[in-house]
Amino acid sequence: MKVLVVSHKTDKDIGSLDPILVERGYDVTRILSYMDAIETIDPLGHDLAIFTGGPMGVYQAEDYPYLKQELKYLEKRVANDKPVLGICLGAQLLAKALGSDVFPGSNGKEIGWVDVRVNEDGMKTPVRHLDAGQTKMMQWHGDTFKLPEGAVRLASSDLYKNQAYSYGKNIMALQCHPEVQREIIELWLACGSEELEENNLTVQGIRADSKKNLLTLQHQTQAFFNEWLDEVLGAAS
Repeated sequence: MKVLVVSHKTDKDIGSLDPILVERGYDVTRILSYMDAIETIDPLGHDLAIFTGGPMGVYQAEDYPYLKQELKYLEKRVANDKPVLGICLGAQLLAKALGSDVFPGSNGKEIGWVDVRVNEDGMKTPVRHLDAGQTKMMQWHGDTFKLPEGAVRLASSDLYKNQAYSYGKNIMALQCHPEVQREIIELWLACGSEELEENNLTVQGIRADSKKNLLTLQHQTQAFFNEWLDEVLGAAS
């Protein structure tokens, strides 16, 4: 199986999902959006595409023109029902590719460890492993989106109702961050202390919550991701 991973900050953005792909024996191509030309990659050439998070907004494509090329890639891919997983910015790009709007959320920034409640539809999917009854989820975003027409909402939080959605059998989008590892969180903390202060949060507080919650999330993420991969790509040999 061939997998394309598109990252927007560093090649570590995929976090704890990466070793799962490797363990399953997939042929993984990793690109950085601002360095590698996604327009040179066939949108139908990989069995799975994963788009990770990033600090920019989908509506900032004039400042970050590679986002336009990512959208073209995703539009063709979803039109052909090829598997895609979008995380945070990736989920927002998918929403835009499916014809929806992406915009700054009216409830402000959602940062830190929060409960994400999986609904009845979500409980029928691998997203059930990420329900608040199983784990807290890491968040760091301010943008949100309208649920694309034809998509199914799977999970919500107190601040933002579109935390997870599916579109058909092969498209999965998560606003929250199941992939986080300690080094990812430390990078966010190093770059986001001002943002934390603006939202009455502290580096020490996020770090303490991460120590309490990260191991459980990583266990639940492994269950979620392996089950979803089995569904869209088939069980690993």
